Amino acid sequence: MNPESSAPAQGDAVGVEYSPKQVKTKVSEIVKKRRDGSEIVYWDVRVGSAMAKVYYTPHQQRDFFTVAYWVDDKRKRILLPSKEAAIETAKDKCKDIQSGKLVAPDLSAEQRLACARALNIIKPTGLAIDEVANLFWEYYKILPNVPPRVAGADYARRNSVNAKPMSVAEVKNEMLTAKAADGLSDGYLQHLRYDLDKFGEAFHGSLSKITGQDVDKWLRGLSVAPRTRNNLRNSIRTLFTFAKAKQYVGKGHDEIDYVAVAKDNDGEIEIFTPDEMTEILAHADDRLIPFLALGAFAGVRHAEIKRLEWTDISFDKGHIDIKARKSKTASRRIVPLLANLRAWLKPHRKTEGAVCVFSNMASELNGLVRDVNLARRAVWAKSKGIGKEALEAAEDRATKRRTEERKKVGKQRVAWGTAVPAGAETAEEEGWKPFDWKHNALRHSFISYRVAAVKNIAEVSLEAGNSPQMIFQHYREVVDAEAAEAWFEICPKT
Repeated sequence: MNPESSAPAQGDAVGVEYSPKQVKTKVSEIVKKRRDGSEIVYWDVRVGSAMAKVYYTPHQQRDFFTVAYWVDDKRKRILLPSKEAAIETAKDKCKDIQSGKLVAPDLSAEQRLACARALNIIKPTGLAIDEVANLFWEYYKILPNVPPRVAGADYARRNSVNAKPMSVAEVKNEMLTAKAADGLSDGYLQHLRYDLDKFGEAFHGSLSKITGQDVDKWLRGLSVAPRTRNNLRNSIRTLFTFAKAKQYVGKGHDEIDYVAVAKDNDGEIEIFTPDEMTEILAHADDRLIPFLALGAFAGVRHAEIKRLEWTDISFDKGHIDIKARKSKTASRRIVPLLANLRAWLKPHRKTEGAVCVFSNMASELNGLVRDVNLARRAVWAKSKGIGKEALEAAEDRATKRRTEERKKVGKQRVAWGTAVPAGAETAEEEGWKPFDWKHNALRHSFISYRVAAVKNIAEVSLEAGNSPQMIFQHYREVVDAEAAEAWFEICPKT
């Protein structure tokens, strides 16, 4: 049987009539690399679902182009002298294949029926039947024993392709409600809310559309301390983790991994010396003493101190009970009530109520810094014989300098560590050493001096609520035993 004269056209074989509008012609230049690094260029010619290729095949210093196509599982080749002629020939052959002129002999009735059913099934996709067959073959080579329905369902689950778009604010509110129900501390929830409110102000769209590059750029533009930036990053990670669990983003969502962790001085810590701590306590308001003493001589975190009640401090048993709901790590720990800590707390002891009576500790500590610096300046002025008139003149000059600096800076935030400590505005001009508060130095000081005193990292780990690895890495051998002894001998004057 002559295939060109009597073979049914592909459209006729399945009861489909092709019109010129349905058949699209496309020519694409393809560049591929060989194993040796060289490149091969060919042209892919398609007319509807029919396909042919044109290769550059020079011979004896003459240019030739080969048209290659398949008919009845046999490869056909035509050699032509120009690319243009080869492409036009390839188009003609594709048209012949598409119209059925070059189709293999007649399909059986069962095959024709199967093709008709297949075309009806794939009609919504807009793909030709051979394209669908090729897609399935590519899939089958990868997962021959897994049905496509199963693989597709797993992909949809991992990538949440059908998930409802959720904004940062919506996920944040749901997460905070869930964590509150789980019994997490109010302080932790307030910290999360504060961080994620800032995040939500910058990102209003769907959470799943936020990229790591967007978050990284936003964090870098905040001009905050490295520690603050890392804390914000951790809060955002918590939000994404919750969203994964609720399938608001895909299980494989890893955008937060592309957000850089800010270098925080390689974990370097700052501590107060025994002399500095003595000076701090000497100028502190009486109501501030319990907060300072618990941080310096028990290593209790600032947020934990604000949650402590006087009933949590057992003077009879000699320990402080930091319950799980009041602990940052959500695990209970017992901290010893050392002798000098007992001496500082005893005058302020109450039967009940909060240990810390201040809601804004940052303001109180700033006022303490000012008082320490004013005292230092007074001592310096007395030693130098500086009178009141000269001191007031220096203060006026400092006020003018600050006014000019504010005009230059405008609304920009002052970089971390560059602000002049309260009460030390004239220190640089006058030449006396100012005092400044060191970040988290009360707790850092306790751990450092405690490790030097007891020489037992595991014991200090239990008292401080840090991992032994963290204490070993950052606190070991920061101070010597003599300084540790001086630290824990700091007591109120009688």
